[in-house]
Amino acid sequence: MEKLNERKYAIASGVTSVVIYLGCYLVMLLLGENGIVKLSNYLFHGVDFSKIIRMDIPMGETLLGAFISFLFWGLIGYLIAVIYNKIK
Repeated sequence: MEKLNERKYAIASGVTSVVIYLGCYLVMLLLGENGIVKLSNYLFHGVDFSKIIRMDIPMGETLLGAFISFLFWGLIGYLIAVIYNKIK
């Protein structure tokens, strides 16, 4: 098996996290508060999201969250690739 390119894996991990993050934001916009509460309750059985869902998220906060997600998951992806290459 080939070694993973750590930089490319890190970027792929970061980009994937941004797609998921922005996809979640889009789902929130499309479903509205009642729909997102129901969906969240279905996904996480036993947790009542009606008291903790926040729908008034500004675009700047969303973009900052996407950027932080990219950095965080990019670092995680980099570490996964490094560890994979070491134990291979």
